[in-house]
Amino acid sequence: MSVQYIAFDAPTDGAPWLSRVVYSDWSDGHQHILHCHEEIAEILLILQGRGSYTVGLHRTEVEAGDVILTGCGVTHDEFPQTDDLYQTLCLGFCGLALPGCAPGQFVAERQSPVFHHPPQFLELAALGGIINRHAEARGSGDEALCQHLARGILGLAAQMASQSAGEPLTEQAALIARLEAYIGAHYTEDLTIDRLSKLFYISPYYLSHLFKERTGYSLKQYILRRRIGESQTRLYTTRESVQHIAAAVGFEDAGYFSRLFTKYIGMPPMEYRKFMNVQI
Repeated sequence: MSVQYIAFDAPTDGAPWLSRVVYSDWSDGHQHILHCHEEIAEILLILQGRGSYTVGLHRTEVEAGDVILTGCGVTHDEFPQTDDLYQTLCLGFCGLALPGCAPGQFVAERQSPVFHHPPQFLELAALGGIINRHAEARGSGDEALCQHLARGILGLAAQMASQSAGEPLTEQAALIARLEAYIGAHYTEDLTIDRLSKLFYISPYYLSHLFKERTGYSLKQYILRRRIGESQTRLYTTRESVQHIAAAVGFEDAGYFSRLFTKYIGMPPMEYRKFMNVQI
């Protein structure tokens, strides 16, 4: 996998702004697993290949030409099929405020954030490619140009979202939303199926079945991926020590955390930090 991660400074006018650009070639499978960004909303373009993508507690198949709009605080997870080249371009935005949507969100409540082959894809990919090249160049005027072009990206994303209808609010969907919110707030704790079933007044069997059906994981597997995914974010966006990060995501033993991280990601935490080649 090769990654180019470029971050931008915040503007002074208070408008939504492009905070980072991440181009990824996932050929060796070192994906950023289950995580969320509290202050960054993302537009992900699948440029080449295929795989599956989890947003919240829902997993769906994706391929080249698809777009995923992930709002602030929404967990997401990516599963590239690495028997073929898998390339993505991710544009992160802060201060997002779109008509008809909650702050930090691209889509309305109950609207799917996954768009399969939308007509806007080619324009989004073209603008995203120009932004990526100028972000990498870092020459005079490049950052300002990236911010101007990013407004076009937001306009296309808003147009795309306006052409998609929302999903009906079923009883199961409402339960999934409550589960997702609770797990997101408590994933560093010792969560069990029994504890959640009592909190949400449903049977352990039904909850286990529903969770596996929706996410492809047991609750224990999901929690571990959530913790590791959050640690990945902290490794390439902060200079916190491995010991501090381990404790922050719910591991008492930093050595055990490092072993699990290596198992899931394919390299130790400090090697991953160097591998990301962050430009901040």
